[in-house]
Amino acid sequence: MSMVGLFWLPKEPVNTPVILADKQQQRDSNLPRPTSLSQTVKKKQQIDFLTSNESAALISKAYAAQLVYPPYSQPLKVNNMDRLHPNYFNPQKMIINDEGDSVSAYLSHYRYIYPEPIKITVEGANIENVHFSLFNKESEQYLVRSKMNKNGDKWFLEVKGKKNFPVEPEAKVIVNVDGYEIPIILALRYMIPIATITDFETPLAKGKDMAINANITTEKSGLYRVSANLFDANDQPVAHLVQRKKLTKGNKQITLKAHHSVLKGRESPFYLSTIMVELMSPSPGVKKRFGHSLISKFEINDFAVSSLDETPYQPTDQEIQRLELLQQIANGN
Repeated sequence: MSMVGLFWLPKEPVNTPVILADKQQQRDSNLPRPTSLSQTVKKKQQIDFLTSNESAALISKAYAAQLVYPPYSQPLKVNNMDRLHPNYFNPQKMIINDEGDSVSAYLSHYRYIYPEPIKITVEGANIENVHFSLFNKESEQYLVRSKMNKNGDKWFLEVKGKKNFPVEPEAKVIVNVDGYEIPIILALRYMIPIATITDFETPLAKGKDMAINANITTEKSGLYRVSANLFDANDQPVAHLVQRKKLTKGNKQITLKAHHSVLKGRESPFYLSTIMVELMSPSPGVKKRFGHSLISKFEINDFAVSSLDETPYQPTDQEIQRLELLQQIANGN
């Protein structure tokens, strides 16, 4: 957790009192005395200070709760949307008339990895037809132009992925409603995979962790980050697993670990899903790149959770220092 983030916490608004003209003050002796600028600044500083302290107290409390678990194996809840749906596409909605009718357009997800097809859906009232286009902004050429197909009350199109798609093409749907054309731009990214997870090995008990080796083929050396979500047999989220490792180009291995603290009171079967592969940015200004997994769901059967060492997680010196600093700020020191 970065300390920088603490100083960008939202501040409560401070209302600067109006300083009335002298004659008006004399005419109405019941008006409150105007507050000086120095008093206003002092009051604002006090409110900002209290707000920062209170925010730091909340953050330190949340961080202390996190330290019960190792950073590579954190509990996962149904409301952790950013981890459950890291590639979510936010539907684009437009109101089309005074009655509040609308049309919405959305993609199956935001980031595509070749050879994934791009899937588009449009829905809304009184739609006559929909056209889709994919445009290369650099070459100023259309890559795809197609009419969408209606199925029930929705319109669909699936575009076959191609290697020559730019990373950030312009996707657009033109929705015809009651004789009007409504253009909607859909932002997406399309990438060639920088690495591929080919399979997972049978989990092993390694001290306090259930260790799952992932076999990965990388196209470039660098610092890789692999993450996955662990679910139980009832499809309920259990843990978010993440591992970083420097890898050279070729066939390599990286290990995801589920700490006993997130598995306590549970038994197999489990399964891994929402698997992500990232090549982290090597320097400022260079965007991270993404890979993919050939395995969308890896089932874990017959793993004995009771075989794990139940020694509690011990935070690192750096994690303890961060917590102490947060607590000091919260206490106004």
